[in-house]
Amino acid sequence: MSLKKKNLLFISGVFILYLCLYWTGTFAATPTGYTGIGKEPALSPNDEELTFTYFQNDHGALYSAPIEGGMAKLLLKPEEGKDDLQPAYSPDGESMLFLREWEGEEHMHKQLMLYKDGGLRPLLGEEEYVPYAAFAPDGEHVYFVKNSKYTETYNNRTQPNGFDIYKMNLNTEEIEQITNMNTVSISSLQIIEGGKKLMYSKSYETSSIKILDLESGKTKTILPVSSDYSKAQSPTLSSPTRSPEGKVIAFADVASKSSNGTFQYEIFTMDTKGENIKQITNFSDYAGHPRFFQHSNHLLVTVDRNFAGREPDYEYWVVERDGSNRKEIHINIPEKETEPPS
Repeated sequence: MSLKKKNLLFISGVFILYLCLYWTGTFAATPTGYTGIGKEPALSPNDEELTFTYFQNDHGALYSAPIEGGMAKLLLKPEEGKDDLQPAYSPDGESMLFLREWEGEEHMHKQLMLYKDGGLRPLLGEEEYVPYAAFAPDGEHVYFVKNSKYTETYNNRTQPNGFDIYKMNLNTEEIEQITNMNTVSISSLQIIEGGKKLMYSKSYETSSIKILDLESGKTKTILPVSSDYSKAQSPTLSSPTRSPEGKVIAFADVASKSSNGTFQYEIFTMDTKGENIKQITNFSDYAGHPRFFQHSNHLLVTVDRNFAGREPDYEYWVVERDGSNRKEIHINIPEKETEPPS
C-alpha cells in the first residue's frame, strides 16, 4: 500500500473517530457559568438550618443544610431559565419568601414568591420587580420593596425604577403602600420592634440607615459617628441588620485596600446611635451579608474569596459577635439532583 493511501486511510479514521466522539458527547460543548453557593443565605429562626441558592452552570436552585454543615437537600426545583434567590424564613420557620429572577425580552424580572407546605404561590405578577422582602413578626403580613415603573436605557432595554416599600396581607392579598419615596436607592429591608418599625438602608450619594416608625410615619437616620473605621476615602455601609435584642447593628463596609488596590470588605458592629464601632472580621477579602443568630451571640457571614475576579467564590462562616472563634460551614451538594421533598 502506498504512503499516500495510508495517510488517506489514517485521516479518514481520525475523522470518523471525531464524529463518534462528538455525537456521543465527548467533544460536545460543556455547560459553562458559575457553579457554587450564592451570597445571601437565610438563617432559620431556631438557628439550626440555613437555606441558600446553589448555582449549577449559572442556574440557581434553593437548598437547605444544617447550620453545622454536611449534606444539603434540594428544597425547591425552579423553572427552567429562572433562578430562586434571597430566601427569608417566616417567624415560625414553616414557610419562606424568595425571589424568582429571570431575563425577559425587555428587562430583568424578580418575582415575589411564597413557599409553604411544599407548595409554591406567586404573591405578585411576573412584571413586578422586587429586590427585597421580609416577613412581619405575625407571619401573616410581608413587607417588600417594589418598583413602580421601568426606565428605558439602551438597545430597547429597560431597568426598574421608582422603588417604595409595601405591605401585603397574606390572607387577603391586600397591598398597602408604606412609603412614597419613588427612589432607586433602597438597598435592604428589615422589620424590627415587633413590627412597629422598619429598618432599611439607602445607598445613593451618602449611604445611611433609616428607621421608619409605622405609627407616626417619622423617619430616623443612623450614620456611623466617625468614618475612621475604614481606610477607604468614602465608607459605604451595606447590608445592615439589627440584633434580636435591638442593641447592635452589624453591617459590611470597606476596611482597607489590598496591595493591588482592591477594596477589602469586613463586618463591623455599632450601637443604634452609630457609636462604639468595631471591626469584627479579618478575612482580607469580601465579607458581607451578616445574619444574627436568634439564640446565641453569633453571626452568619458570607465571604467571597474571589471578590475582584470574574466569578465569585463564596463561603459561609459563623463568628461570634466579637469576631472570635470563626468557623467555616462546609456544605456538600448531592451529585445527582433529586426531587424536593413533598
